[in-house]
Amino acid sequence: MSFAVGQRWISESENDLGLGVIVGMDNRTVTILFPASDEQRVYALAAAPLTRVEFQKGDTVVHHEGWKAQIIDVTENNGVLIYLTIRLDTQEEAVLREMDLAHKISFSKPQERLFGAQIDRSDRFTLRYHALQQQQAQFQSPLRGLRGIRAGLIPHQLHIANEVGRRVNPRVLLADEVGLGKTIEAGMILQQQLFAGKVERVLIIVPETLQHQWLVEMLRRFNLHFSLFDEERAADFAANEYDEERNPFESENLIICSLDWIVAQPKRAQQILQAEFDMLIVDEAHHLVWSERQPSMAYQVVEQLSRRIPAILLLTATPEQLGQESHFARLALLDPDRFYNYDAFVAEQKNYQPVAEAVQTLLNEKPLNTAEQNAIADLLEEQDVEPLFKVINSMAEESERLQARQELIDNLVDRHGTSRILFRNTRQGVKGFPHRIYNQVTVEMPKQYVNAVKVMNLLGEEIGDGLFYPEQIFQKMNPEAKWWEFDPRLEWLITFLKNHREEKVLVICRHANTAIQLEQALREKEAIRSAVFHENMSIVERDRASAYFALQEEGAQVLLSSSIGSEGRNFQFACHLVLFNLPDNPDLLEQCIGRLDRIGQTRDIRIHTPCFADTPQVVLARWYHEGLNAFEETCPMGMTIFTECGEKLKNFVKNPTQLDGFEEFVAQTRKRQQVLKQELENGRDRLLELNSNGGERAQKLAEHIADEDNSTALVNFVLNLFDVIGIEQEDLGEKSIAIIPASTMLVPDFPGLKEEGVTVTFDRRLSLAREELEFLTWDHPIVTNGIDLITSGDIGKTAVSLLINKSLPPGTLLLELIYVVESQSPKGLQLTRFLPPTPVRLLLDAKGNNLAAQVSFQALEKQLRPVKRNMANKMAKMIRPNIERLIAGGDKHIAEQAREIIQSAKQKADQTLSAELDRLNALKAVNKNIRQDEIDILAQIREQSLTQLDQANWRLDSLRVIVSNKE
Repeated sequence: MSFAVGQRWISESENDLGLGVIVGMDNRTVTILFPASDEQRVYALAAAPLTRVEFQKGDTVVHHEGWKAQIIDVTENNGVLIYLTIRLDTQEEAVLREMDLAHKISFSKPQERLFGAQIDRSDRFTLRYHALQQQQAQFQSPLRGLRGIRAGLIPHQLHIANEVGRRVNPRVLLADEVGLGKTIEAGMILQQQLFAGKVERVLIIVPETLQHQWLVEMLRRFNLHFSLFDEERAADFAANEYDEERNPFESENLIICSLDWIVAQPKRAQQILQAEFDMLIVDEAHHLVWSERQPSMAYQVVEQLSRRIPAILLLTATPEQLGQESHFARLALLDPDRFYNYDAFVAEQKNYQPVAEAVQTLLNEKPLNTAEQNAIADLLEEQDVEPLFKVINSMAEESERLQARQELIDNLVDRHGTSRILFRNTRQGVKGFPHRIYNQVTVEMPKQYVNAVKVMNLLGEEIGDGLFYPEQIFQKMNPEAKWWEFDPRLEWLITFLKNHREEKVLVICRHANTAIQLEQALREKEAIRSAVFHENMSIVERDRASAYFALQEEGAQVLLSSSIGSEGRNFQFACHLVLFNLPDNPDLLEQCIGRLDRIGQTRDIRIHTPCFADTPQVVLARWYHEGLNAFEETCPMGMTIFTECGEKLKNFVKNPTQLDGFEEFVAQTRKRQQVLKQELENGRDRLLELNSNGGERAQKLAEHIADEDNSTALVNFVLNLFDVIGIEQEDLGEKSIAIIPASTMLVPDFPGLKEEGVTVTFDRRLSLAREELEFLTWDHPIVTNGIDLITSGDIGKTAVSLLINKSLPPGTLLLELIYVVESQSPKGLQLTRFLPPTPVRLLLDAKGNNLAAQVSFQALEKQLRPVKRNMANKMAKMIRPNIERLIAGGDKHIAEQAREIIQSAKQKADQTLSAELDRLNALKAVNKNIRQDEIDILAQIREQSLTQLDQANWRLDSLRVIVSNKE
């Protein structure tokens, strides 16, 4: 080594010291100062672990004052380099001495890191290459955004999400019946849009009672961290004497808030409009009441938002069958240009009825009559359908007739009136739901409760709905007493639990303190294992309670929940539901039952309601059961009838011992329920349901995702990632692993990994049974962030290895180069569908020949041995000229391959986007629901995509120096 004062060197053993400067020498030692870390080192001249930093013509360097410059010439004076540069900020020439270089230095190019003594272990190079391969695979996967959900793989949900999630600015109404998973569909659509970069800022507006449910669902099922906004939080952004008022809705990208709050606070609605969101999701959209003369305030607020926000998802379980006028209004929110006149809409809907009847004939595999053929021909081109009619009504082979029927149905579905923006699945259409069995338990009200109510009345205290919860009245008057010591409902519950010890039982109360006291009673009286679940617990505490309930052997037999138990948690492993306090409206009742009655439930659900005789509970329970049949069937018309009955029902409930006319009232309710139920059935649009259901394609989609679950490739990659990064792992059995950050990790923080660690599983079923487990898929943040951490950083960019191969002369040089072909383009174009960052591997011998096709990465990997860092540094220095020559040759090899990859991506993009554009243009001629702005945007995307792909390029990402040896 030749040292001179003023030269710049880096330490091979302490890379974090920064760029050092030689400040002194004698016959035996050299002294070097590292200004960036304020450290000084003295090394023996003969063995100094230092590497000289020399920049070349064309390199970009940084002055210690911060400005950057490009080198145009290099000279030397007394062993110190002088760089002639062009400043990048002023474009002026500047002389930059070696001493003037910035003290902090970062090598990004792999060759810079190699010659700068920043050489990684070989296993990190391998991980980087595999991460690049997986990144490419995930960008191109048609399952991206669908497979990562913590839920069962329900075909119709996957179909809707897949159909809508790929659109540009989707605007749709999701109207599946209760229990069919509209929230899950919305979440999957949202996740696909986020992955594709089509949306970044999302606003979810829901009724106040559902805010927490949505917050939990988005986090638990999709790993999306939304923020809950209310007046208290918004008020924190009010102006003070030091600064102006800020818009609270600009502080977060993912926001949930209450519709009631926005309506009551016009200022907040205005701030939302100014905040510019990309997607709006509105749950319970049937609350947006509309009439031509007087639209509700809620409707007007959402209408304003719908005009400003490009993508909209409206969710409702009650579409047009329960009010076509309001249904039209909701469709008008999605496309006001298309749905501008209610009368025209009604007339158009009538025209589709004969087509729907014809579809039913096709589904029943019967011949089409003349009227049905005419109805279809009015919607489709006659020349297209006439040959299909002949086959269907002929004596052709059954397989030919089946194919013709399916082709005709597919064409009708594609061109159906509202099937582009409305998706509707019914329980009858989906099938697979269990039966409900109702068991009412009537007990006498204890005298303690009777006396407490009498005293309250004598004192003139307002009881309100307190008669539904007499334990609350008693507790208020006797804070130290234990109501459960004499309450016969508890005796019944204990007996029931003892008689069903092998069964899990969900008990829902109205109030949190009722659930807490019941847990105490069960524990003290019979030592029954139970867990509580209520709104005063944190999400983590609720997770633990759910997990304890879910454990099959050592878990709780019973989960005692406040009414928040209807918040969206699913306990399908249980089949017994005890409504300790009867919900006071049909919607809440359905939500409670819906915790067990969902797709995936394999057993009949048994609903038990312990009620006191001659109380409001019994009256309401009878009306629910005998009038609405709400316990044993879903009741989508329940709230409509509940509202219609209004004062009459309230009067019977308030006077539970004066029931003259109640039998007739229940009979009238039952009759009204039957009428509405028949209207619902008659209103079933089989064509719409076919489009919403997805049929065989949806089944195959679910199967493809199931095949990828728990895949060996995923498990191996993730565990290897954890190993290399240095994350501690503990196998807990039951297909679960605890992962914990360690102080020795390659990075200070692993994105998505909590400080206290987390327990993960690759098994979908286990993740559904145990909510505390993270379900790892290719879409999970821990996995996606891990891939990004490797591919976007410097880990594994360089390596040096020995090749143990007796057939090669010792010292034979091979250079493994990993290039990445990519397009630097706007996210919204989603060009990664066609050209994801694509790794290309070259394996060059000493003559520059590419051996990659003959020697696979895996085969070579098995023959390689690691090299210690000091030896690796020496080897890189010795053969630097040969490495630089091979890199130059690699640049020539990659050019041809990269151009082929880019050309293939252009062809794929042109074919895909042109076909999509042609289809939409053809459909627009027969289906008015195809929006012109959607066509215009797609045409623009096609043009911009092809332009951006023309500008795609490639870069050297990483390299590995390989030298052969005998052993």
